[in-house]
Amino acid sequence: MGYCMITGGGDNRLSIEAWEAESLRFTAFPTPATPVEDVAWWESLTGEPPEVEVVRPREGGRRREGAFESGRLIMQVAPTRIDLHLIPSPAQEAITRGFSTIGKFTGILGPFAQVASRWLDLDSCPEIQRIAFGAALLFPTDSRGSGYRQLVAYLPSVSIDPDHTTDLFYQINRARDSAAGVPNLRINRLSKWSVAAISEAGLVVEPTQISYLEVPRQYFACRLEVDVNTAPGQPLPRERLSSIFGELMKLGEEIVREGDIP
Repeated sequence: MGYCMITGGGDNRLSIEAWEAESLRFTAFPTPATPVEDVAWWESLTGEPPEVEVVRPREGGRRREGAFESGRLIMQVAPTRIDLHLIPSPAQEAITRGFSTIGKFTGILGPFAQVASRWLDLDSCPEIQRIAFGAALLFPTDSRGSGYRQLVAYLPSVSIDPDHTTDLFYQINRARDSAAGVPNLRINRLSKWSVAAISEAGLVVEPTQISYLEVPRQYFACRLEVDVNTAPGQPLPRERLSSIFGELMKLGEEIVREGDIP
């Protein structure tokens, strides 16, 4: 990987509205001694039965899924972990410059957050020791080099040569103390930065052979993954769960807006 010093400026950062959401995630880790009983959680959150339900009695797990907003909502319940995933729907996915998305990050975040917060407020919500908010975001670019030039504004501590660099992957955790009123609670702010590339290769089908188009079309995008989570420790106060989750989302949005800052 080649390097030269390029100083990124805040003026070159994108508006947060420019980022497309590839997926969103909410995760809760129950305390070990707490039984996890899925008491019609899906119906409580969505108001209707799931389209798909898979039960795994041996593992004590259950998976439900169905259409939600512009994507597909998946709820996975296991004794040690509960996940809500929002991913592109094969039937309704939005294609943004070759990449499958669930729409604008700022547009889909609110509805997803409401579902997660609703679960945290249920009387049947188990005792929780950790929660996390995650997102995978994309911003399409014209080339790999233009993608690296865009990332310069978000990674002030990294030296990038946009014209001679490939395979850049930058990951860092910038932990902070929580401001949600829970003593000694630390929040991990993990971010992963890269430029994604996909190729679209067409096929020509003839009676005697199948051949590829001579020049596959390539698409590029700045890709950001955020994972903002509470550090391991004591059980989280039930009355603070919603405010802690709100703090996680705000810190995630801050990374999207400001980049890698302490």
